Amino acid sequence: MSVAIPAEDPRHIPNRAVVNPAAITHNTRAVRGLLGEQTALMAIVKADGYGHGMLTAARAALEGGATWLGAAHPASALALARAGFDVPIFTWLYEPVTAAAVLPEIIAAGVDVSVGSERMLRMVSDASRAVDGRARVHVKIDSGMGRNGVIPSAVAGLGSAIREDDHVQLVAAWTHLSSVDDPEDPETDRQVETFDRSCAILAEETGPVPLQHLANSAATISRPDLHRDIVRPGIALYGYPPLPMPEGVRLRPALSITSHLALVKDVPAGTHVGYGHTWTTPEDTRLGLVPIGYADGLHRAASGEVGLVVRTRTGDQIARQVGRISMDQIVLDLGPESKAQSGDLVIVLGDPSAAVLDEGTVPTAEDWARAAGTIPYEVLTSVSSRVSREARA
Repeated sequence: MSVAIPAEDPRHIPNRAVVNPAAITHNTRAVRGLLGEQTALMAIVKADGYGHGMLTAARAALEGGATWLGAAHPASALALARAGFDVPIFTWLYEPVTAAAVLPEIIAAGVDVSVGSERMLRMVSDASRAVDGRARVHVKIDSGMGRNGVIPSAVAGLGSAIREDDHVQLVAAWTHLSSVDDPEDPETDRQVETFDRSCAILAEETGPVPLQHLANSAATISRPDLHRDIVRPGIALYGYPPLPMPEGVRLRPALSITSHLALVKDVPAGTHVGYGHTWTTPEDTRLGLVPIGYADGLHRAASGEVGLVVRTRTGDQIARQVGRISMDQIVLDLGPESKAQSGDLVIVLGDPSAAVLDEGTVPTAEDWARAAGTIPYEVLTSVSSRVSREARA
């Protein structure tokens, strides 16, 4: 017997993740402006819209010019279909156990499905037969990523199986680029060559391949020659381009996280802060306690490296997080002259263009990622369900 876990009432939670759908719309429109008229934009809204809320992100991206939606897991794609989005939806990551239950529903809903092996094709075909349908499939080619997808030597066999199967319709071929965020890495061109050779082999078995797509955010920004029929930007739509945008094109982070000071206290020089005493006050100072920690998504590896904005009653200030990040709380060094009081708003993460003191004073997912030795993708998707979310312009 399964027991439901009671949800916490968001009114009682001090930490807020505020999503700005207008920023996602703006970013999508900006990325769409990099494309030719013949290229469609598939908004990638996997991982609950990179932590921004999948349905919120999907609506905002469509408003900005996206004409496809993509989600890794079939359950997510099915939720998109049930939400009534009248655009093609694509999904690509499934395994035999749950696929037996979800693939028939996916195909009945008209969602496009990736196949990367003959076994995956059989799974999709069986599901299609069960609902008396014809699945729209995209062949995933492993061009050098080593993850999902058919290796080049097996493309002909998969193509032949598709040709002989009346329950599937070939819609596209696609691949994923491993190193395109490094313009100097020759691996991207090697992958493209492998993909193109594989597409030619596939076409010999199936006839012309209607669509091709291989550009993620980095390739969409830096390699217009790889835009082909569809591009699949993800992180860029949320305001964090993996490469510099063209001159005059600026993206806006769409997520901010706030909390409040729970406690403010004056302490003498020599006061130890946090587990392991990794930081000690060098002088008399004022400390502020914030009820947010690594269980909420702040990476412990970033301890002591990021300055947060505290909105006091007499003005805004920057206060560095000090000591180790705990599961539920962090400590800020407010400084001996700070006028901060318990209850004051703390901006943990946000949009630097929404300047508080000066441009860039608001910490971003990029700042937290740099401090933790990771990437903004992980920072954004690490924000836990314990942080209540709301969409607000």
